[in-house]
Amino acid sequence: MREDRLTAMNQLDAEQFFHLHGYRSTPQRHFILKALEQEQTHLTIEQLLECVREYCPQMTLSTIYRTLDLFLRLGMVRVTHVSGQQPYYERVRGPAHHHLLCRRCHSLSHLDETLLGDLHERLEKESSFHDLTLELLVTGYCETCWDNDHWR
Repeated sequence: MREDRLTAMNQLDAEQFFHLHGYRSTPQRHFILKALEQEQTHLTIEQLLECVREYCPQMTLSTIYRTLDLFLRLGMVRVTHVSGQQPYYERVRGPAHHHLLCRRCHSLSHLDETLLGDLHERLEKESSFHDLTLELLVTGYCETCWDNDHWR
């Protein structure tokens, strides 16, 4: 079902997608979606608010929270929780979602899902668990932090 929504969102523009699911298409929703699409990275709520205020200076934090809650329910955005940090939000771009997190600088980047091979399919088959969403967080040290050996 989640993949069906993603496919529908990719085939429809945002306005049609909102109406299809019984929601109004508001300027605030479009500004927030635009910021998420343009940044193409992981954003905290505060970072997202800063980006949206470039288009809509009167945007409030409560509007960001309410809109992200809706986007999460509709499967339009994902949230990544990292221990000790604020949640990160990003636009959904596919059914798999994996990250690399640096233990030192806390940089967060995407892990190429092809590295995992057919893990998704094997999990479904071997566990008899269906419509899986696989979210993997791998921790280690980024190249910059690894090369900076004074902290080891």
